[in-house]
Amino acid sequence: MAIPRVFISSTCYDLKYIRENLKYFVKTIGYEPILSEDGAVFYNPVQHTHDSCLSEVPNCQIFVLIIGGRYGGKFKESETSITNEEYREAVKQKIPVFALVENAVYSDHNVFSRNKKNENIDEEMILYPSADNTKIFSFIDEVRSNSINNAIVPFRDFSDIENYLKQQWAGMMFSFLSSKNEDTRVSDMMTHLMGINERIEFMSSQLVKSIGSPEAILLVSLYERMVRSKSTKCFFDIGLSADPVTVLKSNDMEECASNLGKELIPVSDVDFSISSNGEIDKIHLNWMSKDFNEMKVELESMLQESNLSIEQLESYQKKA
Repeated sequence: MAIPRVFISSTCYDLKYIRENLKYFVKTIGYEPILSEDGAVFYNPVQHTHDSCLSEVPNCQIFVLIIGGRYGGKFKESETSITNEEYREAVKQKIPVFALVENAVYSDHNVFSRNKKNENIDEEMILYPSADNTKIFSFIDEVRSNSINNAIVPFRDFSDIENYLKQQWAGMMFSFLSSKNEDTRVSDMMTHLMGINERIEFMSSQLVKSIGSPEAILLVSLYERMVRSKSTKCFFDIGLSADPVTVLKSNDMEECASNLGKELIPVSDVDFSISSNGEIDKIHLNWMSKDFNEMKVELESMLQESNLSIEQLESYQKKA
């Protein structure tokens, strides 16, 4: 029986205990952990060992990224780390990425970000107690700036990692098991993809288009636009599955979250972007709100071009 393979990527030395605990956690839920130090990666004798690690990434279905205080070894002759390149390969292959960063490193990143444009400070002279290289902060920014696979969660110890992955992977499973009919399976799959990846976006489009209903075709087009939105991914991070009708009927992002069943709580001076209980950094909320508004304008335009009403779309969505 085929089982999911989980690629575990991190700096090896400072996070050895985390990697070891992750390996056993992945095994306990019946998945196969892939760690370079365990011999799970095939080192092709005609390839550089770094290339062998990258070659193994597309063979996995889940990618766990752990960012600690050590930047790690450089990838061959480049200026980026091996971990950087493994992550980029996972994004390229549209593999679901679950990224976590040590809490102390995340706090240092906050200091780094706040002083980037401070002309009174030489940023090269700032010492960060939890990070050995400011390239770590650039890596965090890279993860957060991606249009998909961009959630990054701080952790204090392994129990935080375990709880987060349990919740996220349970959500993945629930998304599929809750399907009741063909239309619902497609809808659930696309909702799932909003927080995971866009791997089968084309397949889902063709499946619904084969049904032939104008409402179904429009619904798929609306979901496909939502998949590309960072604000949609933001909803998924707090356990909400946004749908086109709710977005179209909401005045702004905060109202949409409330309509979906959870209040967004703007907070300041925190070391995270958004938490599972709905707390969200005010600056991050401002960015996500702009993204939400842009998405909603496009959805409204698509609805208008379809010559369908919001009532017709809502009626079809409820039936599906």
